[in-house]
Amino acid sequence: MTAAATDSALDLLDLARSQTSRDRGVLVENMTDLFLSPEGRLTERDRTSMAEIIGKLVDEVETTVRRSLAERLSVTPGAPRELVLKLSADEAGVARPLLLASDVLKDADLIRLVKHRSQEHRLAIAMRAGIGSDVGDALIEHGEEDVIEALIRNKDAVLSRQAIDYMVEESRRIDRFQEPLLRRQDLPAPLAMRMFWWVSAALRRHI
Repeated sequence: MTAAATDSALDLLDLARSQTSRDRGVLVENMTDLFLSPEGRLTERDRTSMAEIIGKLVDEVETTVRRSLAERLSVTPGAPRELVLKLSADEAGVARPLLLASDVLKDADLIRLVKHRSQEHRLAIAMRAGIGSDVGDALIEHGEEDVIEALIRNKDAVLSRQAIDYMVEESRRIDRFQEPLLRRQDLPAPLAMRMFWWVSAALRRHI
């Protein structure tokens, strides 16, 4: 570790000795500042070690601290993968910024979260830019109307033909699916014409 980083690390020792949740929270915030510093004061080995320490500490800090850390990591290219995975599986209020924006999360990670976390997690994933068709299919499997509507409205989401067929059929009984479906560029014309028979007069004119 460089001299500057060593000085900063030494300043954290008192906080590290404390067992209170508040001091642990301050410690995580200060270590995150050091870790994300743009000045390049840490070597790659130091960064790996620092990420592991922060990962162990996050279980002991308050929700507000974890949320703040998730927000910062969500806009950090190449953020520590294990730490991002840990926080993205946290409660929805913590995980949301990572589910929406982190470039560390891949489709396989998102599908795992879709299967094993809450509807609030799935709703955030449905609004994420650029999700693949496999993620969309996994989201639809749960049949949650709010999640499906968010997926339909996500113009950057890639939807499989199977998913679009399902959404069109569901729009017979769920009116709020109709307008955003008809505005999707990937809606095949034959499916739009099928919807003609059950949508409102205004949407028929749009078709």
